[in-house]
Amino acid sequence: MPPKTASKQVAKFQQSLYGDKKSKVPAQSITPSSRITRTPFFVTLTRWGGKRFSGLAKNTTFSLEESEVFDFMGFGVSSDEYKSTYTGLMVYGLVLCAVIAAGLIFLLRGSVDTNILIIFAGIIALLPIILSYVYLKLPFTLAENEKKLALAYTPEIVNYLVMSMRLTPNLEKAVEFAASHGRGKIAEDLKTVLWRTQLGTYYSVEEGLDELAYRWGPYSEDFKHALMLIRSSVMEADTARRGEMLERAATDVLEGSKEKMDIYARQLSQPTVYLYYFGILLPLLLAIILPIGGAMTGMDIAKAEYIFVVYDIFIPIGVYIFGSSILGTRPPTYVPPDIPEDFFSLPKKGIWEVGSFKIPYKTAAIAAFFILLGAGLLADKLVLDAIPSYELANNPVESMLHVPWFYNNYGILFGQFSISGLLLGFAVSISIYLLGKYSARKKVQDEVRNMETEFKDALYVLASRLGENRPMEEALRQAVEFLPKSKIASDVFRKILQNISEMGMTIESAIFDPTFGAVKNYPSEIIRGGMQIMVDSVELGVNVAAKSLLSLSLQIRNQQKIDEMLRKLLSDVTMMLGTMSMFIAPIVLAVVGALQRMVTGAITSSCASQSASSSTVGSASMGGISAVSFCPVGKSISDISADPATFVTIMGIYTIEIVILLTYFNSQIEDTNNELHTYMSIAYALPVATFLYVAVSFAVGMFMNLG
Repeated sequence: MPPKTASKQVAKFQQSLYGDKKSKVPAQSITPSSRITRTPFFVTLTRWGGKRFSGLAKNTTFSLEESEVFDFMGFGVSSDEYKSTYTGLMVYGLVLCAVIAAGLIFLLRGSVDTNILIIFAGIIALLPIILSYVYLKLPFTLAENEKKLALAYTPEIVNYLVMSMRLTPNLEKAVEFAASHGRGKIAEDLKTVLWRTQLGTYYSVEEGLDELAYRWGPYSEDFKHALMLIRSSVMEADTARRGEMLERAATDVLEGSKEKMDIYARQLSQPTVYLYYFGILLPLLLAIILPIGGAMTGMDIAKAEYIFVVYDIFIPIGVYIFGSSILGTRPPTYVPPDIPEDFFSLPKKGIWEVGSFKIPYKTAAIAAFFILLGAGLLADKLVLDAIPSYELANNPVESMLHVPWFYNNYGILFGQFSISGLLLGFAVSISIYLLGKYSARKKVQDEVRNMETEFKDALYVLASRLGENRPMEEALRQAVEFLPKSKIASDVFRKILQNISEMGMTIESAIFDPTFGAVKNYPSEIIRGGMQIMVDSVELGVNVAAKSLLSLSLQIRNQQKIDEMLRKLLSDVTMMLGTMSMFIAPIVLAVVGALQRMVTGAITSSCASQSASSSTVGSASMGGISAVSFCPVGKSISDISADPATFVTIMGIYTIEIVILLTYFNSQIEDTNNELHTYMSIAYALPVATFLYVAVSFAVGMFMNLG
């Protein structure tokens, strides 16, 4: 290669990777115009509240802890705006909710029990206090989330810094390289350091890095220490000593991340147990408390509509909020590849390929729902027809588990089989829809993830061949021959060689061309980023490319080891959640329905016997408490409590909700931010859990009838 051509390629690489040195503007650094990003909701709300409620807080100051958090997050809001918004949300929120609560009491009085109205009004009045407190703590929560994200991003950022420093011991170039290839807030902060250095805010990039290290210190001591080591390596004249310092910086931050992830994994165990108490045991206790409490107080707290609100609205919302707080403690270690809906290898939109069959999954989901519901209605009709006419005339289906309102109004027995058909139809239709829409994308994602796993080995082989001073084309050919079973080698590397030899493309075009590029069909940031580093570094020579690819291979290996380690640490938690969602929850909740039926029946029998004897004997006493006090005055148990069939239906709906929620949390803990994995987990778990609930409910009901 002629010297002039080589110097031009070096200059081109430095300009693309490190920036145009004439203008001193890095190619991928942040400029004032490019730093305009979406404003966080907290900042938008605070500035809005600062204008609307400006008179509620004046001349305030941040506490030391608040000042650290706001400086770290870079929100750019004043203390007056923050405190005014908090005060305004509480004061005006209390006034608004008090008006709403009073309006509810006024409009619904007479039609709804007054005590229940007061309870709901009190809950509404508490909302502004809760929301204002959440707002007050939101900056600290966001900062804590960045701390968790740093566990995944700091090893990557530090490794990019070390990679560049090993090639060229220039700190500014290293920061530019890490900022352009890194992720998260740390990468954005590195870009800000470069921008402020170019504007003259910092005297040098070293000064900016020192400020960044101490700003991140309270949230990631390992990252702070690594930046100090990298900064100090510049002043080290001995090459071997400098290499040791860089190696220690990368190793220390990696080990620190592993230790912190172990702590976070252990902290997830106890909240998971609380989730079990809240989502499964609480409904069990309420099934006992509500009927007894309603009978003792005469309040309508056990009526079907209130049971529905408590079980199918309030408790699921509480489980979701609590479960979301658990997910917030899970540090993300891996970003799964995003498979778009129009990916080239996916079936036609709306079609689910099952073997050689092509099924329109929306139609199949609707058909499954109506088929199962119709089967349930037919089974109940057959049961009703089997009852002798004289028994039906004297005691119409009173001994059967059915919804009385539905039978009385429509003359159709909506009983145990119809309820089962409704629940199973809903669960199966959801499963079919999710499988039809997402299973093909999940399969492609799994294939791409397997290629990412192979990528580190392919990079190592490629770096090894480049280290033998082979040209890139020959190194790619050797890698394909050395890794015959590797998809990354047989598909991507072979495609690169084909584009170069047959179409005369450059290496960059052979890889990234939008029409014929080797990676155009592989939506993986790991593969694309690695190939971009390969293209950029090979222009500096095969030895530089070999060192870069070897370092990148080690970095990918470390990232995968961290992800595997965290999965193993969380295996106990995920196994517990998986067992809870698929087996324990439906069984326990099915028993809850039978228990409510038993409690209601016992109270009804007791009240009937107490009423018969009270006219002659008076009130019987049990341990100093009047037995008659357990019975409502002037009302029957059916007036204040949901009938067994309706309660079983409500619990079935709750079972579907809680299974979806628990499976969602479990899948997100297993594989954070992977929606495809979540959808597939729900699709597989929901029908099994619903069938188990239906089967146990039917078995327990049959046992009680026989008893």
